[in-house]
Amino acid sequence: MSTAFAFLSDVEQSEGMTTRRERARTATIEEIKEAALNQLAAEGPGALSIRGIARAIGMSPAGLYRYFDGLDSLLTELITDAYNDLADAVETVASQPGNTRERLRGGMLAYRRWCVDNPNRFLLLYGTPIPGYAAPTEGPTALASRRIGKVFFSVVAEGWHRGELRVPDLGRPPEQSEVEFAERLGADFPAEWVAPFLGTWAHFHGMVTLEILNQLDWIYPDAEVFYLGEIDRMIDSWA
Repeated sequence: MSTAFAFLSDVEQSEGMTTRRERARTATIEEIKEAALNQLAAEGPGALSIRGIARAIGMSPAGLYRYFDGLDSLLTELITDAYNDLADAVETVASQPGNTRERLRGGMLAYRRWCVDNPNRFLLLYGTPIPGYAAPTEGPTALASRRIGKVFFSVVAEGWHRGELRVPDLGRPPEQSEVEFAERLGADFPAEWVAPFLGTWAHFHGMVTLEILNQLDWIYPDAEVFYLGEIDRMIDSWA
């Protein structure tokens, strides 16, 4: 009896210690990421370094390598996290019940709100490329980035199938590349939608970029007014 009890007690202690170690490791990883984002914001992408991040959290550079293989590994995780957080914010709103217009509008507003609330993370995704860094081909950053497009595409595809959106008039036959892209998307998505879909993405993403870079302050202290009007105009052109 005492032997069995001792065995069970050792297992429970071991499991508890493992859990504590994992919690401590997770907390340290988050601290490293936060320090990296702070360094990016304060000094720009060219100044990001393992040594500087380690110094900020009171860790040796060698110690930091116990958590990340190097700067590229850390950047890949930061970028993946940011894409997924942005996609979650958009998906939470765009997946709510409602008509196509409401869901598109809500998704676009959620996109802008996340970007405005997280300017440093936005610039990590879409700002000046970090010298020497290349995201892994078809790696986690690519998969995470596609989530955002998939959210909007699914809303547009559903709206078109329900007859809530019309096929835009391109004034020209679709390019072969547009036909091939539409075929890859599936859902009988018409090739005529590809250019307007990407054009709208470029439009509203561009507006957010201008706001983040403070290029709209001179005329729109509250850029949301401008943004709402442009969103409505874009969606009206599809309705």
